Amino acid sequence: MDNISGSLNTNSNDFLNQLTYQNQAEKLKTQKEIEYINRTLKKDGKAQVKELGKDEFLKLLITELQHQDPTNPMQDREFIAQMAQFSSLEQMLNVNNNMAKLLDKVSFQSSFNLLGMNVEIENENSVDENGNLKRITGNVEAVTKNGSESYVRLNGEDFPVSSIVKVSH
Repeated sequence: MDNISGSLNTNSNDFLNQLTYQNQAEKLKTQKEIEYINRTLKKDGKAQVKELGKDEFLKLLITELQHQDPTNPMQDREFIAQMAQFSSLEQMLNVNNNMAKLLDKVSFQSSFNLLGMNVEIENENSVDENGNLKRITGNVEAVTKNGSESYVRLNGEDFPVSSIVKVSH
């Protein structure tokens, strides 16, 4: 009986050693795969594009045309469909850009309504003894814009409109 249990212990130890080796080997293989993926995600210091924009779509279409089989060229319908997709993509991107600009302007213009109003702001640069953001109260003296962010001036200091927590007369 001792002989059987001894061989079982030896076999199980061998199995565990082999399993540990396989886990280490798989771990190393996984690490190598992750490193490879991370290297391929960046080329020339830039992150690779994860979405196809209009430039990538056009490059893809040109590459397809350059490498098509001369004995079996792309059908007119396929080409027209791809050009329509490209045109739709470009128009959607233009609409998206224009909507972002419109939203930016509307947001800035709506900030004008805050002039002369009493507002309460959470100051991101200052915390009280409990670790909470300090609140500043005052009348809005001016509205300014820097890039796409709108600011209100209270007590001579500018704060982002997004930090306003209360507005009153």
